[in-house]
Amino acid sequence: MTEGNNMPEGDTAGKDEVPVGVPAEEKRSEEDKKENGESSVSVPEQPAAPGTEEVEFVHPEGGWGWLVMLAAMWCNGSVFGIQNAFGILFLSLLREFGSEHDEDLRFKTALVGSLSMGMIFFCSPIVSVFTDILGCRVTAVGGAAVGLVGLLASSFVTSLGPMYFTYGIVFACGCSFAYQPSLVILGHYFKKRLGLVNGIVTAGSSIFTITLPFVLSGLLEKVGLQNTMRVLCILMFILMLAGLTYRPLLPVKSSNTRAGSRCPPMSQIFNINIWKSVGYRIWAFGIPAALYGYFVSLMTNNHM
Repeated sequence: MTEGNNMPEGDTAGKDEVPVGVPAEEKRSEEDKKENGESSVSVPEQPAAPGTEEVEFVHPEGGWGWLVMLAAMWCNGSVFGIQNAFGILFLSLLREFGSEHDEDLRFKTALVGSLSMGMIFFCSPIVSVFTDILGCRVTAVGGAAVGLVGLLASSFVTSLGPMYFTYGIVFACGCSFAYQPSLVILGHYFKKRLGLVNGIVTAGSSIFTITLPFVLSGLLEKVGLQNTMRVLCILMFILMLAGLTYRPLLPVKSSNTRAGSRCPPMSQIFNINIWKSVGYRIWAFGIPAALYGYFVSLMTNNHM
């Protein structure tokens, strides 16, 4: 009885304690690993920490946003006020580089203003990409600086040809880079009042368009064309300062960017699918194309 009882105990002990180096132990260890691996897969995910949860953004609906609204209003006013007052500069350019009755010169001079107006909207898709990458503040301040350089360079030209580049391209591209962020930044501060704020901002272009021709007429009589353009540079300099108020508030969404790279993937900043729409392509290219002739027909057909 005693021996019979000891034998099973030895057998069970032998089963439990397998000597090292025996292939059975290797097989058993592999089975244990498989079991552990299966159990690790089935473990449910742990809930995220309370601090890591995304908090819904609440627009301030005022505060610093009112100053941003005034800065954006100045941007709209200075950019489109100068553009829409080109008719006053048009006459001075004709007297400066030729005669008011020269039809060919009238067409070439009007094309300077039309090129400038068209470039503002033609650059809009590019400006949107820069705004997403660099932010509203950097894009607006940089654009105003470029516009200032273009307008200042236009005051030193001695012929009409260089103005196609200085005024029609450089100044216009700078205005485009300064103008687009002024509309985007409003969505950081306002949601319920966004419609009202947009109306006030766009009213700035109307106010400047009405008042600036009277100011330009007086300046042209007293200081001449070149110095008048230099005075307009003051508006662009103030526009640079206004762009500094564009402090972003919306949280930046995390994206799968490469280490050390600030630029997000192109698919996140440029929607290629929207260009598949024929209607959108017509609208996107039709508006700038129409504005390229904005002043040509007006100036050449109206003998002032």
